[in-house]
Amino acid sequence: MDDIKAKSKNANQHRSAVIFILASTLINSTSGLLVRSLEAATDWQIVLYRGLTLSMAVTGFVFLQYRGATIKEIRRIGLWGFFGGFFYCFTLIGYVLALTHTTVANAVFTLSTLPFFTAVIAWLVLGERVDRVTAMAIALAFGGISLMVGDGIAAGTLFGTLMAIMTALCFACFVVVLRKGRATNMLPATAIGALLAALVAIFMVDGDYLITGRDLGICLVWGAIISSVGHILIVTGSRHIPGAELTLLILLEFIFTPLWVWLFMNEVPGSMTLIGGAVVLSAAGGRALLSMRRPQRLAGLPL
Repeated sequence: MDDIKAKSKNANQHRSAVIFILASTLINSTSGLLVRSLEAATDWQIVLYRGLTLSMAVTGFVFLQYRGATIKEIRRIGLWGFFGGFFYCFTLIGYVLALTHTTVANAVFTLSTLPFFTAVIAWLVLGERVDRVTAMAIALAFGGISLMVGDGIAAGTLFGTLMAIMTALCFACFVVVLRKGRATNMLPATAIGALLAALVAIFMVDGDYLITGRDLGICLVWGAIISSVGHILIVTGSRHIPGAELTLLILLEFIFTPLWVWLFMNEVPGSMTLIGGAVVLSAAGGRALLSMRRPQRLAGLPL
């Protein structure tokens, strides 16, 4: 009887986790559309207002969880947590710069290499094994990246592609930090990273803080609602779902994000970007499917 109850509980937790991850995926997939809807805000103004609101929203959520023990909980993340905040800071900066300097498709398809960057960095830092399937998928994915980099050079958007690669690298480092401190609630590291990104942006905007009310509203929605809710959902859901299945669900974000921009903004990516993106998504999806068929988990978490 206890076994039946335990299985039922696990099934319910898994079902709820899938719903959380799917909701996070759909929410986060609107980011490209939000950026393309801005009227005149510069990239650093976007980083500033998104970072501030994201930091405030996540800090507010942590406060609701711990109330008077909030400061103590923030201190618990330790040095590794502050390292995580540093990497998350440049993740936020790189993502905005990628979206504003190349096509949305190029940016998000490049970001879909995240599981492979994570696997390599986890191997280097944590000593986690990279098996043959993952190694083959990494090689295939980087072949897809080379196609997108070539397309970026041809289209004059190489800087945006490089920023997307930097974003994937920094977020992979953030994930490894989360794994290192997985016994601790690392949400405060997200708030710290967002605040650091806003502080960097303050220097970069050079006193030019004024943006239109419409643009400010979009930045606030992106930071305080889209990013914060999406992040909280994925952190919550990832506790009860296998890494390979999580990878497959998150890959939907990299498909929907350019789809919304194509449907509503008529932004059509280059042919090499589409081919390279298909290669990368196939590598990540194939690796996840093979992992789900095995009793052991492949090295590397997606997000």
